[in-house]
Amino acid sequence: MTGIADIAPDRGDLLAHMRAVGIEADALRKSDISIDYAAFCALLHNCAVAWDMPDIGLRMAGLQGLDLLGPVALVVRMERTFRSAMNAICENLIIHSNAILAVLEETPGTDTATVVLDIRSDIPDSRENTELILAQANVVIDAIAEMDVPLVEVAFRHAKGASAPAVSKFFGCPVRYGAERNALSFDRDILDLAVQRSDHAFHTLIQRYLMTSKAEVASNFVDEARREVSRQMELGTCTLENVARGLKISTRSMQRQLRTNNTTFGDLVDEWRQDRALSLVLNTRLPLSEVSGALGYSEQSVFTKAFRRWYGIAPLRYRTDSDKLIAVR
Repeated sequence: MTGIADIAPDRGDLLAHMRAVGIEADALRKSDISIDYAAFCALLHNCAVAWDMPDIGLRMAGLQGLDLLGPVALVVRMERTFRSAMNAICENLIIHSNAILAVLEETPGTDTATVVLDIRSDIPDSRENTELILAQANVVIDAIAEMDVPLVEVAFRHAKGASAPAVSKFFGCPVRYGAERNALSFDRDILDLAVQRSDHAFHTLIQRYLMTSKAEVASNFVDEARREVSRQMELGTCTLENVARGLKISTRSMQRQLRTNNTTFGDLVDEWRQDRALSLVLNTRLPLSEVSGALGYSEQSVFTKAFRRWYGIAPLRYRTDSDKLIAVR
């Protein structure tokens, strides 16, 4: 919520919009209050429309700093390099928000590193919120590096909108819309920068605090497993063994706990693919062969069969029919 009151044309109007989506006024002055993520996305969208402010997310991010992460920002004090600090933030982000997934990706053979960001599939998102999240990631990257890190590219899954000029100005790099994922890319050499504020005297204390906080937030094992599956799918490393390792339990224990909750590892992977497939087919113009690869399928025919099972129609037909419907409207 930091910054929204500063850009609101009228505080009373902001409070009215907050009440309309069920967010209490205290959220403006108490940083430790938890608010419903879907309600926050609705608030951003409603305010953007009412105030004719399509770049509301960017304006908010411009008033924020590393402390926007709350206690998660502490990890920067216990890491020696930019790389380890970013990975630690991604790993502990659930303490700040259980709706956002972040992954630092290093692709072998390239000169760039990428921070991939996504929202849980069961939460309604908005363009304004997605732009806020990527702008916040840019703020965090600059804060850790203690410099303005030049970006190579910014990618959004949503289509180009009225905020495009402001987006281009904010990030200062090429912007790609209708992409397969939301991401920020920058020079890979940045990852080796030393963290100047690292303080290992607090390492054990901070680590204990973060572990306790994660345990309290991620009390639902299925939600925690779902997040880890999403993270591993984004990295292209999703196997039963890797997910169990990420959850710090044995594969047998993981399978047993999932069965207790009437689901399986395969169900969670299928759930992730189903949601991502619909988004990539509808919101991008990527060839279906690339969509298939992004979902982790070795053959396009396997993806087509799965899409038919989920939605009762082939992906190409689904995309074509949707385009025709939009044209008629």
